[in-house]
Amino acid sequence: MSRPMTSAEKQRFRGLFPNLNVDRAVVSGEVSTVYNCIAWTVGFVDRWLWPGGSLAHFDTFYQGFGFVRASDGTIAAWGHSSSNLTHGSVSGPGHGLRWESKCGGDLRIQHGLDELVGSSYGRVVAFYRKSQLLTAAFAAVLERSMKNKIAASYLTAAQKKRLRQQRNAISTDLQAAFDAAFSSWKGTWFSGGLAISSDPHSRIVGKDFDALVALGPAILPLVIEALADPDNFLALQLYDAIQPNERLLVQFGPEDERILEGEQGRARRTVQTWFANQ
Repeated sequence: MSRPMTSAEKQRFRGLFPNLNVDRAVVSGEVSTVYNCIAWTVGFVDRWLWPGGSLAHFDTFYQGFGFVRASDGTIAAWGHSSSNLTHGSVSGPGHGLRWESKCGGDLRIQHGLDELVGSSYGRVVAFYRKSQLLTAAFAAVLERSMKNKIAASYLTAAQKKRLRQQRNAISTDLQAAFDAAFSSWKGTWFSGGLAISSDPHSRIVGKDFDALVALGPAILPLVIEALADPDNFLALQLYDAIQPNERLLVQFGPEDERILEGEQGRARRTVQTWFANQ
């Protein structure tokens, strides 16, 4: 698809990116909270990928696709510093005449490279280009992954029953407190500046998140119940914050091919790890 921005979109993006020429920007993909900028730079549209917030994390991740850091290239990494990366843009065939960015959970747009410079994404801190010397170790994984879509529901009937039992064992007051705070927190995941943020860790802010953390590990069954819905993959940030048993934390480094499962895949593995240890 390819279309100009609507008036409302121009107003919203002008506020987020003051240097963006919204009259020339092209919308190449509609709002989607399923995939983000990093996923789009390597060809995914069905999962949320984040290699970590440092340039070293990005280097390792893109090396898996045969890309190396260079003075120029078809992928641009953005950040406020080499230890605080925020975004990735891509260019070349299939991405329009300029640069293309999937802006977090918001629109995918084509734009001039410098037009995103500002407080939201910072500036370009590195470029990546395809190397003839590197083996794209992730390429085969990518091909398999594109054929095997992430299931919308992966719980067995027995697991669903177990979750209901665990919820019922929690006091109604605690359930109500969790449900209210979680609903409110989820409402912030893609609001304001968070709409364009690809970093999952950016969601661990605000009074609603703090209120959930304060409820402690007693709400873990409720968090697992939420994570069983693929749309709630950002709830991993809450699970990771309150899970006291490090053996039940599921983390992937940027060199681990399982990172290609995205945050949705990490959520699925977290839920299954939980059940395996009940």
